[in-house]
Amino acid sequence: MDQTRDTTTQPAPTDETPGRRWAVPAGRRLVVLSLALAVVTAGSLWVTLQTASSAEKAGDGVRRTDITSLTDRMPALAIGRTAVWYSGWMDGQKAADEPVPTWMDAVVTLPEGRAADLASAYSTAPATRSPEVVDDLAGDVPTGELQSSVALDNALSTPYWHASAYLSVETDEIVLVVEGRHSAR
Repeated sequence: MDQTRDTTTQPAPTDETPGRRWAVPAGRRLVVLSLALAVVTAGSLWVTLQTASSAEKAGDGVRRTDITSLTDRMPALAIGRTAVWYSGWMDGQKAADEPVPTWMDAVVTLPEGRAADLASAYSTAPATRSPEVVDDLAGDVPTGELQSSVALDNALSTPYWHASAYLSVETDEIVLVVEGRHSAR
């Protein structure tokens, strides 16, 4: 009996092979799914931490309207006409521990038409979340659509302060949620 083997090989399946689908080995699928789960979990944790930060704000409850004190800390706000703002410390700190506040929440009124200029210059888009300001300032936050962008945040931030900015083109106001990066002494 002649025992010859068939040594012809079949071509490897490719994306162009009709009727064949590209298959991902089970091990790789597990890695991809694990990475996707890790990304979703990290994003959820980040949102939770951001939400928790507003609950940790403590201050003296003094309603401030002196725009000069605000612009001394954040010079880019010098374009503002008026401001209402609150400040304080995070995580149980107090003035004796940290003489410079570690957070500020503000609503700054801009000259007429300036909000539209900023929206155009910094490519803002509708904000995906509302600004998390202290309760005392919540009534001053403009209603309607707020615009935001990373570029606008960066333009208003300083080495000592990180600003999350929400722009109201309708009312020419900007809402700021500002956290200190480190002591601004």
